Amino acid sequence: MFLPAIPAYLWLWPRVTDASESAFQVIAYVYYLAGALFIGLRRWGLADLGLKRQGIAVSLLCGGAILVGRILITLSVEWPSHEPSLTPLHFVGDVLFYVGLVGLAEELLFRGLIYHALETLSGARLAIWGSTLAFALYHVPGQGLLGGLGTFIIGGLFAAIRWRAGSIVGLIFVHGAIDITASYMLPTLNAGELGRPAIIHPAEMVVGSALLFFVVPLYLWKLYPWPRNPVCSETPRV
Repeated sequence: MFLPAIPAYLWLWPRVTDASESAFQVIAYVYYLAGALFIGLRRWGLADLGLKRQGIAVSLLCGGAILVGRILITLSVEWPSHEPSLTPLHFVGDVLFYVGLVGLAEELLFRGLIYHALETLSGARLAIWGSTLAFALYHVPGQGLLGGLGTFIIGGLFAAIRWRAGSIVGLIFVHGAIDITASYMLPTLNAGELGRPAIIHPAEMVVGSALLFFVVPLYLWKLYPWPRNPVCSETPRV
């Protein structure tokens, strides 16, 4: 399923222009969405892949905390100057793309298909760490090692939410919201040329980091009530 990404990164993406990049991105995500559904539904149902109403509240609660943490960390750092363009039509298009396509496709693939396959194979611990590693490696070719590290952190938190919630529906909306805010706050950021940006608001950095690295993980691993789903009822050793 991932084999077409090799020639895409080596030949296609370096040659596409701004006018055609969006079209190729839509094609790529439709491909991943269709592939995840085709492979997953041959063996499991939509509920097994996480497309069910269970656990939406905890997904939105923890996902909202992750979103706030990322925003605070972004605001705490002095980034290169930028002027994001925002019109109502542009915003609607971004919501449809990032929530209805990117969020849906990536969550269904990584926290849906890959997570459930690994969970079925060897339990929640392998599902959490395996899907997190796959999510990070998927982003390295386009975002570099720094981007891969960031997606590893977010992917781990999302996988823990998937473990506790038992579904990916809330994560689809959270994923889309995170991508939308990143596209407006850092529209021209090149992680490979970033260097070491200056922290201009340390308090916001501390609060944002605490949400990502302490509050959300502690709540998910230790404080959240045991879910009723028997598949998720045993705490994985981490």
